Amino acid sequence: MLFNSFAFGVFFPLVFVLYWTIFNRKNVKVRNLFLIAASYIFYGWWDYRFLSLIIISSLIDFITGKHLNKLNVQTDALQNDATNCKSIQRQKKLWLLLSIVINIGLLGFFKYFNFFADSLAKLFELINVHFSETTLNIVLPVGISFYTFQTLSYTIDIYHRKTAPAKDWIQFFAFVSFFPQLVAGPIERAKNLLPQFVSLKKPDHLAFRSALLLIVWGFFKKIMIADRLAVYVEQVYENPALANGFPMFLGVIFFAFQLYLDFSAYSDIARGTSTMFGFDLMRNFNSPYLSTSFGNFWKRWHISLSSWFMDYVYIPLGGNRKGHSRTIINVLIVFAISGLWHGANWNFVIWGTLNAVFMILLDPVLNLNRMNLPQYSREKLMPHVLKSMLITTAWAISLIFFRAKGFHAAIESFKNLGFSNVSDIVNFGLNDIELRFSFVLLIILLSCEILWEWKGSKVEIFFYKIPRGFRWVFYLVLVLSMVYLGKYGSGNEHSFIYFQF
Repeated sequence: MLFNSFAFGVFFPLVFVLYWTIFNRKNVKVRNLFLIAASYIFYGWWDYRFLSLIIISSLIDFITGKHLNKLNVQTDALQNDATNCKSIQRQKKLWLLLSIVINIGLLGFFKYFNFFADSLAKLFELINVHFSETTLNIVLPVGISFYTFQTLSYTIDIYHRKTAPAKDWIQFFAFVSFFPQLVAGPIERAKNLLPQFVSLKKPDHLAFRSALLLIVWGFFKKIMIADRLAVYVEQVYENPALANGFPMFLGVIFFAFQLYLDFSAYSDIARGTSTMFGFDLMRNFNSPYLSTSFGNFWKRWHISLSSWFMDYVYIPLGGNRKGHSRTIINVLIVFAISGLWHGANWNFVIWGTLNAVFMILLDPVLNLNRMNLPQYSREKLMPHVLKSMLITTAWAISLIFFRAKGFHAAIESFKNLGFSNVSDIVNFGLNDIELRFSFVLLIILLSCEILWEWKGSKVEIFFYKIPRGFRWVFYLVLVLSMVYLGKYGSGNEHSFIYFQF
């Protein structure tokens, strides 16, 4: 079920009313059961058959978490018995391995079976060994990459004693399936989200107020800007040979903003929706296009995934603790895996690796800053702007591999990059007025992000000091602008980009 669909427009108010009336008067288990049922309806609306995967993953990791915690307790009781402690440690590793193998196995089968089968066949062709290639007609379950990583972090954290296990299976199943963030994140950690399923919530009108603003802002970014840019981007990448010069360059820049606005909009709506039910999700984006280094960019972009790879891949590999050469290798490994997480295609691996190269080669130069000045001083502003423009442009160009339909299409897109044929930009889905309007919307967006970067939460505090009538006029203007000026896909809905991952 899409956030920007009629079905969700009916589903959300109904669940919200039931949650705060009938089910909030019961005990916690009843409330969590209701959330599980609502979440399964939300996910099963797309294809109910894949609910079995969520249930299997939840069941395996709940059982694993219980056993790991039991073994942790036994280890504490037998601190002076080295032999039994070693035996218990082996059991812990086996339970953790069970969780990893089943979760990664399910993810690998549904997402990567055909990719690895095809890659293996091509590898053998290089040494003149030919065999019949085996591929299956496999449908990729929506959100499998997200909830798999979420449940994996639960068992890994219990293994390392970083979090406590769920009190019961109902609490854990609700944590895994919580519908606002089920299919596209944020990828929450158990230590943050799981305890929020323990106590009954009380309506918080101030929180509802902030949530409403976040939801409306998310829909505005998606419908007004991202889906408008998508019209141009789609035609450019469908016909890369025709988009020669500036039309291709503009398409590359537009896609960078489309991707950011599309995904951050989903995260905003997910966070706002969660707040409406009394839950607090982590912020997944923090104005990444204002970054001054690639390392800083990845701390602001898809934060829940970047931090996941940091904690569960980069640090276990040794991080930056084993010398400069090993650090470079670890960075390359993490970014290559991150690329593969996004899709079963070598283009994604190239995209990820290219960003690792940017970080390794350019960050040492970008971080050379001898000016001991306030962050927003006049002398520091221009270097900040130039760095942000460089990083955003390099990132946008790397996304050619992310967006292009195949390696050869990506190479053709690279060849066509330039600044000629400026007048041809009106030939790719958006007329002159639409293009100008798109630029105005992007300027408004960046202005808002710069203001937030500069003033932080003071912006929201100021907004809520405005008389209530003016605030509701502002909301009404945003909603009406989306209704009358928004862009919509077929069937009046346009899927979010990260649903495919």
